[in-house]
Amino acid sequence: MEATISKSESKRQILKNKLKSRTVFLNAIAELIASTIFSALYFIFISRYLSEKFHTDYIMLSFSIGLTFFAAVYIPFHTYRIHIIPFITLITSLRRRNPYILLHKIPAQIIGAFLGVLIFNSINELTTSVQIENLQLINMGDNALLVFINAATASILCYGFYMIRVLFKSKQLAGTIYLSVFYTVLFAATAFFANTSALNPFGYLFYDLLGNQTIADQSVGFVLLNHIVAPVVAVLLIFFYIKPKVLTYRK
Repeated sequence: MEATISKSESKRQILKNKLKSRTVFLNAIAELIASTIFSALYFIFISRYLSEKFHTDYIMLSFSIGLTFFAAVYIPFHTYRIHIIPFITLITSLRRRNPYILLHKIPAQIIGAFLGVLIFNSINELTTSVQIENLQLINMGDNALLVFINAATASILCYGFYMIRVLFKSKQLAGTIYLSVFYTVLFAATAFFANTSALNPFGYLFYDLLGNQTIADQSVGFVLLNHIVAPVVAVLLIFFYIKPKVLTYRK
C-alpha cells in the first residue's frame, strides 16, 4: 500500500516538473517573440516619425509606441507574464524572492531585442534611412542629465507596472490596455527630452552596439551605464528604500 502511494506521488511530482518545464519554455518563447515584435516596431515607428516620407506627428507617434507595447504583450501571450522590459523582470523576481524567472526571461529578451534591431536596420536601410538619435526634440548635451532621466523613467515604469498589476488581474484585457496607455504617456513625457532607453533597454543597447549612437561620442562603458547600470540602480532604490505597499503585494 505504501509502495503504491509512493509511486503515485512520484508520478505526480514528475508530471508537475514536466508541466513546469513546459510552462517555462513556452514563456521564454513568448517573451522572445514579444521582444522581437516590440523592438522592431518601436524603432520602425520612430523612423516613420523622423522621415519626411511619412506624415506622423508626435502625439500619433506616442500612441503608436503604446500600441506597439500592447501588440507585443497581447499577440504571443495576453497576460502580464510577458515583461519585455528587463527592469520589470528584475523587480518581479525581487518581489517574489525567486530569481529563477531571470534565467529564462532575460536571455529571451536579449535575443528578441537583437533580432528586432536587425529587422529594423534592414528595413531602415531600404526605406527611411534615418538616425534614431534625431528623435531628441530638445538639444540636451548634458549626458549626466540624460542618464538621470533614463534612470527615473525606469523606476516610474516599474512603479506604474505594479500599480496596474495590483488593480487588475493578470489575465484581464483591461490591465493590458491600461498598461499600454501608461506606457504611451511615459513615452510622450520622456522622449520629448531624449531617447529614453529605459523604455526599450536591450533594443537601444543593440542599436548602439551595432554601429549607431543615440548619444554622440559615447564609449562602451557609457552605453552600459546609460542603458543598464543606472536604470537597475534606480529600480533597486525604488524596491528596497521607498518600498511602497504595492510592490510587496502578493498574488
